Amino acid sequence: MSVLDEWTSRRAVRPGDLDAQGPDPRGDVVLRAVADARDVDDFDMRHLRYFLTVVRAGTVSAAAQELRISQPSLSQQIRRLEQRVGTALFTRSSRGVELTAGGRAFLREIQGIPGQLRSAIAAAVPAPRVWPVGVCGGVPADVLVEVQEGLSGRDPGGGRGAGAKAHMRSVDAADQGELLRHGEIAFGIVRLPIPMPHVVRAVVRDETLGVVMSGGHPLAARAEPTWADLAGQHLLWYEEGCAPGFAQTVPAQLAGLGWNPVLHPVDQGQPTLFLHALHTTADLVALRPRRAVERDPQLVWRPLPTSRPPRERLAVTAARDGRTARVLEEVAAERGWEFLAS
Repeated sequence: MSVLDEWTSRRAVRPGDLDAQGPDPRGDVVLRAVADARDVDDFDMRHLRYFLTVVRAGTVSAAAQELRISQPSLSQQIRRLEQRVGTALFTRSSRGVELTAGGRAFLREIQGIPGQLRSAIAAAVPAPRVWPVGVCGGVPADVLVEVQEGLSGRDPGGGRGAGAKAHMRSVDAADQGELLRHGEIAFGIVRLPIPMPHVVRAVVRDETLGVVMSGGHPLAARAEPTWADLAGQHLLWYEEGCAPGFAQTVPAQLAGLGWNPVLHPVDQGQPTLFLHALHTTADLVALRPRRAVERDPQLVWRPLPTSRPPRERLAVTAARDGRTARVLEEVAAERGWEFLAS
């Protein structure tokens, strides 16, 4: 009998079973759990994560890229998992991979394990005193204040008083997904859209983008620059990893409107570099919401010449199906943020 058969034939342990046994650690439920654990003690959570990532990505190469390991290494780990389970989990073809009947059965039984383990840890450990929050580059200070106010003092049940405090730190949006998945940050602040299928989102700010330039820029005197005015301008833009998704969709929208600017990447998390680039490059402009720059006397904001300008949507994210997702949903309801479960 394979390990998979053993898992699916045994009665699952329910949280209430342990409560019914009282404090006696020698009860039947605990003894069955010990036996189950002994049968699978050479399994690694890493292998389950690899398996689930391949299932979602559809190809080993795409999964390896997401996991940031080599494709041969991932293939080897999947083979080891198949050997341990006792059956092939995937069929492989030039188009990718598909689950076998055994693979579908394995998926059905194990896909809840990571969330159950996270919940078990959360139930055993007191509420954290600090919520670590990853912040992508260029987020306005007032957005950070709003998020700080929303999360601080919040306990896992959604109440206030003795809850945790939010602690902000700079983290590229491209890195936040893995950090959220492994609990190294509790929340992230990013620009939407972003390719993170395993998170929930709450939109804190949704604003129209306009053209930003230095006060000495030749177009600063124009109340409403035209597409012809913008045609020769370079666009100060985001470095790779700072705003994946957003950094691709906005230039595509601009191209659809008739402007294909040459992109000039800069570290958006460094305001001095942002200002320096705008002040020292004659044919350089940026895109920002008006509110983000209207208090800076060195910069000028002008609307784009369209009734359908791109928008900047800043959102707080949290790992789906965890206590932080519940906290975020409750904070969003309180503060009027749009909550997106998918």
